[in-house]
Amino acid sequence: MEGLNVRLSVTEEKLEVALRNIRQDANTGIKNLKLPEDTEKEGNNEVQELINKYNKVIDEKLKVKEQELMTI
Repeated sequence: MEGLNVRLSVTEEKLEVALRNIRQDANTGIKNLKLPEDTEKEGNNEVQELINKYNKVIDEKLKVKEQELMTI
């Protein structure tokens, strides 16, 4: 059981790193478009909103899985 919790934590960290990398790549792509500053900032904010949304989804899914593991 402890091993499964550790694996779950490692998986969570990998997912968070993947989302950070996606955010960084998206923001870099937006910057490379050479858009007006306001438009670039708006794009970065939209990217951040999506990252927050998916971080929340990951947290919720992992909490459910953690609860499932505790009931085994």
